[in-house]
Amino acid sequence: MGVSSKPAHFVFVHGGGHGAWCWYKTVDLLRRAGHKATAVDLISCGRDCTDPNHVESFLDYNEPLMELLSNLPDNDKIILVGHDLGGLSVTYAMEHFHDKISAAIFLAAMMLPSGYPLTFDLYELDPTVGQHIEYTFGDGVQNIPTSLYVMEKVQAEVFYHLSPSEDVVLASLLSKPIPLRILDGSTIEFTPEKHGKIPRVYIKTLHDRVLGPPEAQEEAFLCDPDNEPTEVREINSDHSAFFSATKELHQHLVEIAAKYT
Repeated sequence: MGVSSKPAHFVFVHGGGHGAWCWYKTVDLLRRAGHKATAVDLISCGRDCTDPNHVESFLDYNEPLMELLSNLPDNDKIILVGHDLGGLSVTYAMEHFHDKISAAIFLAAMMLPSGYPLTFDLYELDPTVGQHIEYTFGDGVQNIPTSLYVMEKVQAEVFYHLSPSEDVVLASLLSKPIPLRILDGSTIEFTPEKHGKIPRVYIKTLHDRVLGPPEAQEEAFLCDPDNEPTEVREINSDHSAFFSATKELHQHLVEIAAKYT
């Protein structure tokens, strides 16, 4: 498949604990290829200094993306890319800004049915990882934790086992706790008339130790007949394809841009 000669505008949404910084290689490659690329920090992530224990809801957490989309010029349509927990942000944006999104890409990202409740269960990790999580109980130990952080000693093994060592170090220096009040039981609802009109591409990460093997990703995120992806692709990476398979991810992105813009 050829690469579109028309520059595309990609907007990237990070996953739990990450920030805009995790897309640095991908943003660089796209810009050097003539595309526009923007990465956003959600509330309490990246350069945003909000205490994750003070993030009150998913809508608060997601506000920077909503602001970015609200301020896009009327004729500027984007390709929206989400990783991991960022899939929730992409899904919400598709319903509320459907006229500004030409395609949505879910990179090992949560792709849930309409009305599925956002609860703490969504972020349950393998028990062997769970032993190495630091929780903060901002509402008292009798309530669910308000943030979690996967300890540095297991980050490489879980998230980045195929990634270059310098990127693993970068992540250890910049990753932050994940705010958990965003999983407050609220729902993200969407309709065929808005969300459903946008092409949806799911990219499976073949060696993922967070979501599991491709068949586990299919069971978790690709089994809703009312929210089937337009296309499913595969990438030979760990959970963090932006580090471990940068060039392969770039090729997928430009092919998707050529096909859907």
